[in-house]
Amino acid sequence: MADDLSKIRRYELKYAITESVAGEIREYIRNVCVPDKHVETGKNYYIVNNIYFDTDDLRFYYDTKYRKLTRFKARARYYGLKSSGNIWPEIKFKHANIVWKVRKKISTREWADQFSPEVFEYLLNDVRPSVNTFEDVVYWFDARPISHVRYVREPYVSVQDDYGRITFDRELCYRRMDGSIDLDYNESEMLYYDDPMTTFNPRSLVLLEIKTETLVPYWVIQMIKMFGLAQRPFSKYCYSIDNMLERNSTERCSVFDF
Repeated sequence: MADDLSKIRRYELKYAITESVAGEIREYIRNVCVPDKHVETGKNYYIVNNIYFDTDDLRFYYDTKYRKLTRFKARARYYGLKSSGNIWPEIKFKHANIVWKVRKKISTREWADQFSPEVFEYLLNDVRPSVNTFEDVVYWFDARPISHVRYVREPYVSVQDDYGRITFDRELCYRRMDGSIDLDYNESEMLYYDDPMTTFNPRSLVLLEIKTETLVPYWVIQMIKMFGLAQRPFSKYCYSIDNMLERNSTERCSVFDF
């Protein structure tokens, strides 16, 4: 999970599919892709946590919701049920379907130190906002933690291309952060939002993400055609905020054996 993605500009496509289609796609890619090396032996998934930062007026949320052509968001990512080990503060930039990141790795023990006044001293003499680092966004936009989104990811990587990833995301849930930087939480705080009412799908969805370098491989194009995949906007962050604003959460337990 520590691989550096900050130098990769990738083409990112998202699709909401059923479990049956996910199974068919998994079978289709088995000669092209292998499980991600970070998946533990005996499992086919890992757990992803994103702490999303935003402004008081939810600027980054609205930029995404209304599909601003060029936009960015600040978040911090860690893996596993609990925040032990490392965390990756990052900015995720997007222009149309092209995505790139600026990120760094720190120990979770250093997390609180990222918000001490000393961290932002280098910005005090700047006269205009810049967006080059995670700290820039926190300082210039007064961004704070808004939503903690967690999901279960089943990941595969291409063995034919320099960069290619197929992931299936399930069990999408979130908790309100309300400005807190505390990474500890109780499971009862997590609200699931991959239900049919929230996602406008007849069944709870599987979120398929296809990530390649900007030249999309032929096997990906064929896969999209074969399964009749219809691209749709799906921001995990936006859906969590929609759910907060509408208070339309479905409470349930995970089916995964964490």
